[in-house]
Amino acid sequence: MRKNLLGGTALALALGIAGGATAADKVSLGLEGYYAFFGVVADQDDGAGEPGAGLREHGVLRESEVGFIGKTTLDNGITVGVDIQLQGDTVADQIDESYIFFEGAFGRIQLGSEDPAPDEMFYGAPTPIAENGVNSPTFFHAAAGANAVGSSATFVNLTSDSDKITYFTPRFHGFQLGISYTPDNTEELGFGLRPENTPAGATPQQSEVFEGAINWVGDIGDVALGLYAGYSTADLEGPAAGTGPLVGFEDQEMWGFGGALEYRGFTFGASYRWTDQGLSGSNTDRWDGNIGLTYAWGAWSVGAAYAHAEVEVGAGAGDDEMDQVEIGFTYNLGPGVDLAGGVQFVNFDSDTGGPAAENDAVIGLLGTVITF
Repeated sequence: MRKNLLGGTALALALGIAGGATAADKVSLGLEGYYAFFGVVADQDDGAGEPGAGLREHGVLRESEVGFIGKTTLDNGITVGVDIQLQGDTVADQIDESYIFFEGAFGRIQLGSEDPAPDEMFYGAPTPIAENGVNSPTFFHAAAGANAVGSSATFVNLTSDSDKITYFTPRFHGFQLGISYTPDNTEELGFGLRPENTPAGATPQQSEVFEGAINWVGDIGDVALGLYAGYSTADLEGPAAGTGPLVGFEDQEMWGFGGALEYRGFTFGASYRWTDQGLSGSNTDRWDGNIGLTYAWGAWSVGAAYAHAEVEVGAGAGDDEMDQVEIGFTYNLGPGVDLAGGVQFVNFDSDTGGPAAENDAVIGLLGTVITF
């Protein structure tokens, strides 16, 4: 729409970068993406009332995405680009991420739907099995049942792909800062449809979200090293007029840190994240941590990773916990074509949730990931 073009022009003028742009080429979009397909077998607790009850023991699954990506460099040296990512499967959120960016000596500005700065600046454990892994995997195969943990993740990220403004500084002596601002943590609704306060019966929403991170990358001898720390904070929206107070909720906070290093084919990484989950009750915090090691030689990569997560489920109710171990391999069949597989051991435990919140699962995986 024309008003979107006007918005981009206004930003360029505000930055003093609009002059001399007419001679530059228009943005020309190219295609990038991936397609992942895996066969899965699972052995997990499936007695009456247990998380695996009535679930299939084997199956196949897929995930794919196509990115329409392009950029141009203006006569004044500013690079302007666009990134629109289309889910290859029919889902509610058909466009996964969509944003434009301006990049130059001043740093990089991103405008639109994209993960916040701490997520993009993250360093942590490597993934032994592509698209699976112990850190916010595309696929997660063990049934959590009534356990509050679910899958584990250590990315500092309160807003996911909600519309935001993000700024990254230029890198200086290996250091870079990034900050994201999300006025309203609602991804798909138009501005005029977003409620200012939480409607009656709705899940309370966090807004006015600021998310920042710092990382450092560099070499120490033969070791390539990346370190990162991130922090997010948000304001709890109040109740709509005429409705009762939002009992049990508060402003949400999240912070985390991590690092990774590479040395002669070895990659080692670890990360940690804590959040209060936006809940005001006693003993309702959550933390996640993971660690991993891979070794690559020729077309092969093998490795192992471990994750642990705990959620406090209320005063006197103890914790829900998850432990996951993954051992796997990746074999490169050719440019952009990988064969990957391995095994996962997942344990869900609960102090007070009983059999419905406890599970021991063994997962076998074999599949392929094609990138283009």
